[in-house]
Amino acid sequence: MKELVSIIMPACNEEKYIAMSIMSAIQQTHERIELIIVDDGSKDNTRNIILGYANKYPDKIKFMFKEKNGGTAAALNDAIELAVGEYICWLSADDLYTEGMVESEIKWLKENGEYDAVFSRCVYIDESNNLLRELKYSEDFVAQMDSASGVASSLLFGNFWHGCSVLAKAECFKREERFNVDYKGAHDYDFWLRMAADYNIGYLDRVNVFSRIHSEQESKKINCNRDEIRVFFNLLQKEETIMKLFNKMGKEYTFENIKPYIYHRIGKYQGLEEETGAVKEELQKYYDSMKNGLIHYSN
Repeated sequence: MKELVSIIMPACNEEKYIAMSIMSAIQQTHERIELIIVDDGSKDNTRNIILGYANKYPDKIKFMFKEKNGGTAAALNDAIELAVGEYICWLSADDLYTEGMVESEIKWLKENGEYDAVFSRCVYIDESNNLLRELKYSEDFVAQMDSASGVASSLLFGNFWHGCSVLAKAECFKREERFNVDYKGAHDYDFWLRMAADYNIGYLDRVNVFSRIHSEQESKKINCNRDEIRVFFNLLQKEETIMKLFNKMGKEYTFENIKPYIYHRIGKYQGLEEETGAVKEELQKYYDSMKNGLIHYSN
């Protein structure tokens, strides 16, 4: 019997797109799936749409309705709690899977047994499903993805994959520390960093996700860059995690080896007042921790 795959879907006020997203999950060529939808306090018709599809596919769809909006991270954690599949993947309620997404990524993991999770590529679409652009990686970058070392190093520079393209063994999601609800715009980046420290993540060179860009997205209402900066510098204070990442890279955990990732953020956000201020603030906290002996480098 094929493995059960749990597709987790947080949703809030997605009446325009959720029907298409649900069907892209239901119509997977890997037929043994459960779709777990957590409605995070929707005020539009999203709940009625969910109920309609849940009644039509009662053997495929589970759902939870939350009266108060708690944010995407909290909704993801609720969905993970309900998931019973051997594998888990996350589909946003405005994005779409290709029909072979689940099948292709499970096949890749089975063929590459040293890996626990895999990500692939996406194309970006607009409100009317028109193609905008495709996420592509250079040949040199793809070559780096052949090892846990390359994934760890690249992630320290920033989040470079689409979260909905990740499929992983359930244990990778069902961690004691799941998505951090304190991060509103980079909860996924924080989660992938911690996942990469504990598990091996590989790359499948295939488009598996249609990622929708539209004006009503929550990510457009907050400064995701500010959250990314917080995630990175908070990671530097979590020495157990950062040391695991450096071990995967085969590098010593030293300030000299940390500096390129700090300098990258200084350069990346140059000219952006809020982000530059955030880097300075977080960097000062990090230097204070160093000065107070709270950072313990390898040498």
